[in-house]
Amino acid sequence: MSFSVFNESFYLAHNPDVQTAVNAGFFSSGLEHFQKFGLAEGRVSVSPFYNEQYYLQKNPDVATAVTSGTFSSGLQHFILAGETEGRRASLLFDEQFYLRKNSDVAAVVTSGNLSSGLAHYLQFGQSENRSGTSFNEFAYSGITRQTSALFNLEKVNPDVEAAVKAGLFGSTLEHYIKYGQFEDRGGVTFNGTTGNDTVVAFGPLDTIYGVDANIGPELVGTTPTGGQALHLGSGVNEVDVLFGGNGKDTFILGQRLATASYPNSYTYSVPFYRGNGDADYAWIRNYEIGKDEIVLAGAASNYDFVQSGDSLNIFFNQGENNDLIAKVEGVISVNEIQYNLRFTERYYFL
Repeated sequence: MSFSVFNESFYLAHNPDVQTAVNAGFFSSGLEHFQKFGLAEGRVSVSPFYNEQYYLQKNPDVATAVTSGTFSSGLQHFILAGETEGRRASLLFDEQFYLRKNSDVAAVVTSGNLSSGLAHYLQFGQSENRSGTSFNEFAYSGITRQTSALFNLEKVNPDVEAAVKAGLFGSTLEHYIKYGQFEDRGGVTFNGTTGNDTVVAFGPLDTIYGVDANIGPELVGTTPTGGQALHLGSGVNEVDVLFGGNGKDTFILGQRLATASYPNSYTYSVPFYRGNGDADYAWIRNYEIGKDEIVLAGAASNYDFVQSGDSLNIFFNQGENNDLIAKVEGVISVNEIQYNLRFTERYYFL
């Protein structure tokens, strides 16, 4: 029986009678109480990463089994079977995404050395700045960004990082869900993996990538600054579905990179999803005309915009062999989005 999801301080905070019993010496810990009595009593507040209502709604077969008395709660099912079956137990962690994103973890879980990706995340992944969902936790609290002065770096939302380390929140995503999305916080990034992904954003101001985003040293030219940054994948051989939220979404379809150091520095642009013709692209859905924005590597002259049914297809212009980069659903003319297209304005491409 796996108790990897159990959080001692969370359980005691939500069960003050158990805290009193532990203080009085009747139990050595909240976990001891939970194992002996709490699970059978239907105490389900054991972690920020388990939500009973969410679990039962997402798993109607489990809800039926609980109603029939086969299980005392959804939590009992999750502990006995659901975790190893890869069932999602809260908004804060997506087992399938985590394993797809982290092949090293998937290998350990497959070998049986860990019960689940969730177990890895709670024991190791969080401290390694790995994200449990497509919401990039590092971008929200851990990433450093350069200010006006060279090598003068500052963190995005350092108060959130401190609050998570203090145990006030289970993750930076929990803070964002409860508070951050209503406070117009920066650093809100959603990203995919190296495979096919469906990335769903939410909140007032989102940056959305379908490609992978790994943590690495932040550079000025080729020199590390001492900070860390997100390093993005290429999107080649991927078909990613990007759902915008109800706020202002920025869909990133390419990047500009710097190389070398001043005074010989130069930049080059890299479109995502370039390299396999129509077989790899981003499918942008829920795009709101006049509000959302699309970022493309290069200049407008590098792209062709072609209507296809109820969508606008964006092609990287390569002469006779244009390469499909994106499909924007609900848009039929570039005139509808021309003022919300942003280009990196560099003509040199890898």
